[in-house]
This record gives sequence, structure tokens and C-alpha cells, in this order.
Amino acid sequence: MGEVSAAMTNPLDTKLATVFTADRALRAAEMEFLEGNGPAHLAAIGRAIDAALTLDDAEESAIRLMRAADLLGEFTGPEVPSMLLRLLDHDEPAVRDAAGTTLLDLGYSRYAEVARAIEKLIDDGKALTALKEVPFVLAEIGEPGGVKLCLRLIKHADAGVTAAAVEALAMLGDPSVIKDLEKLRSDKRVVDVDGGEDEGAPSEGGGGPTVGDLVNEALEHLRSLKG
Repeated sequence: MGEVSAAMTNPLDTKLATVFTADRALRAAEMEFLEGNGPAHLAAIGRAIDAALTLDDAEESAIRLMRAADLLGEFTGPEVPSMLLRLLDHDEPAVRDAAGTTLLDLGYSRYAEVARAIEKLIDDGKALTALKEVPFVLAEIGEPGGVKLCLRLIKHADAGVTAAAVEALAMLGDPSVIKDLEKLRSDKRVVDVDGGEDEGAPSEGGGGPTVGDLVNEALEHLRSLKG
């Protein structure tokens, strides 16, 4: 009995019990919120995202945005991928990871909706962080239409966006893009893998790889697929 009593009063056991209680409360709260989900629920999430983006507390903001990304996975409609792409443009990697995971799941089941939202994002061309993430989402989904979207992205003025699209095209493994990639073989823009301020500057023998370097690697891979 003494051992059982000691275990029951162990501080770690108490803390773990608190975790379980909080998790159960969170699940119950989510189920209550999602009951009869529809446009009003999506609008509420949109307002919550707007509010979270204005918070001075970066940690609290990120927590709310990650939860919003998670909740969006329970909805359908053209607004959903657009909201996720907005989160995919966030500076915080954890927020982008949450949004990307939900966007990927949505892309598997409702690719057309995701593709249309990505097309609008490309047309606008300003959300650079999201545009650098999108090619990898498209590569993971693996739909043929992703090739066309990445071919648009390799023409972007930002070296990081171009580089991400080149890598995604290699992952998608469609040799038909070889002619398009060959046009970039001599692209000297440096791709700063650390996201520094020099991204897109001409290479002078330093820094990261150039767009041309990545293109040549992609071409080697794609040509090997042709046998």
C-alpha cells in the first residue's frame, strides 16, 4: 500500500494527470466547436487568425495559429486552402508545418480546391515564404497538375522560389520539363539556404548553391529517369 500511495503522490504523476485532463478538455472543446460546422465556423476561425496575427506575444500567437490550422482540416470549401496558404506564409516554422500538414491532407482528397488557391497565390506573387513552401506540398501530393504550377514558379523573380520549384520538379519526376529547366542552367543567383538577405544576388564564388547548380542536379536526375 505504501508503494501505491507514493506513486499516487509523485509530482510527475500529478503533472501527467494534468496533461491528460487538459487533453480531454481540449478534445471536448473542439467537438463542441465543430458541431454542425459550416460557414459561420470558418468565419470564426478567420477572425481568430486575424486576432492571433496582431498579438504581441509571439508564442501565444503561434499556438493559436497552429490550432487554427488543425481545425481547418475539418472543413471543405475554397476558403480553406486560401486560409492555410496564409498560414503557410508565416515566419514561424511550427505554424508553417501545421498549415502544410493540413494543406497536404486536403490536397490528397480535394486537389482541385488546393490547386486553384495556389494558382491565385502565384498570380499575386507576393507571399514569398508560402511560395517557397508550396512546391514541396505539390511534390508530396504528386498530382500531374503540380508540374504545371511548378513550371510557373521557376519563372519567379525570387531565387528561393525558383529553387524550391526546381527541386519539386525533380521530385515529381516528369522528364517532359527538361527543356524548361535547361533555360536556367546558367542562372547565377545564389540560393541562401539560411534565408539570409543575400538571396537572389549574383554568385561571386561564395554563399550557397546557385539556381543553376540546382537545375543541373535536377536535370541529371530527370535524364536518368528516361533510361
